[in-house]
Amino acid sequence: MNSNNNLNVGEAARGLLEAIRRYKNILIVVKGSPDPDVLASSFVLRNVCDHYGIRSRITALAELSLPQNRAIVKKLRIPVRFEKSLKADTEHDAYAVLDFQSAGMKELSEKIPCAVHIDHHEGLDRDVPADFRLLSDQVGSVSTVMALILRELALPFEEDDQRQMCTALFFGIHTDTDHYRHATPLDYEALEYLSPFLDMDIINSVLSIPMSDRMITLLGHAFRDREIYRGWLMTGIGFVDETDRDNIALIADYLLEREEPVETVIVYALIEKGHGRRLELDASIRTRDEKLDLNGLIRSIPVDGGARAFKGAFQVNLDFFSHCPDRQALWDLASTTIKETMKNRRDNIGLLELKGFYRRLKKTIGGLFGSDG
Repeated sequence: MNSNNNLNVGEAARGLLEAIRRYKNILIVVKGSPDPDVLASSFVLRNVCDHYGIRSRITALAELSLPQNRAIVKKLRIPVRFEKSLKADTEHDAYAVLDFQSAGMKELSEKIPCAVHIDHHEGLDRDVPADFRLLSDQVGSVSTVMALILRELALPFEEDDQRQMCTALFFGIHTDTDHYRHATPLDYEALEYLSPFLDMDIINSVLSIPMSDRMITLLGHAFRDREIYRGWLMTGIGFVDETDRDNIALIADYLLEREEPVETVIVYALIEKGHGRRLELDASIRTRDEKLDLNGLIRSIPVDGGARAFKGAFQVNLDFFSHCPDRQALWDLASTTIKETMKNRRDNIGLLELKGFYRRLKKTIGGLFGSDG
């Protein structure tokens, strides 16, 4: 199944079950940052697998970096294993990827099939095959999809398990819809289903966690470095350990809310990984411009990343420069390059908007006259 426009929940539930029941042991991979949406949806997929006697394991390739996310995992007992890289093994006969634009994994794709790929971003033109693929822009989170599938399946989970899953899905929807600012009718439908099962004590305790000291420090860097160019705010926060990378997106959200009359915010950092042995440029983009095609913007650079309405992110591998002795020179080079690149894209925004219009038009026509396939 491959859907980009029309979400048929009954068909999705049947397709998901058909895909996972082909296998005995599925590796559920968290490709990007382990945020509440991917943690919750992976948690539900693991429990569905368990119900049908299918072994599964959730593995994240990045550490939890926000106090709220660590609290969610701890309080809801989400069984996620954190590893620096995936190692080839004979234990798993398939893998799944949720809340990520592409399902390709160089460590896995040539060895075992992708059983499940679910996302709420626009799909790539080319991706690895998946037994079940659902890409829907009708929802603001993958947690919404999994909540509606959970409702459709109506599996007899234990009360505690149901409460943990539904509370986790609440956090996923809450986070990825920007506290419901970009929620869709299906997001609200999912929340209505979840509401009787929510653990309000856990929800209130997690949502009341204050901004961390590290977040405040990085926010100071962002204010000092910011540059506004034709309505776009660009700022870097320097070298950041991978355990703090989620702060990039939070700072982008914070600046977009408070910087007027800015329409688009780009926040970036150099992420140090593996105790300084690896390096990556990581950027988050937030916008309130409904015409701006963020996916097209990111594809035009080109880099590894993707977007949906109003928010996006991209990464550039800089491992070759990880041992550069002059960190200030390296930062100046990276910062200048990304700012000049974004200024160039801002100057050519008309072309990007035109391409975005034709992409949306093609997608709409395909939804009217095409099939799910």
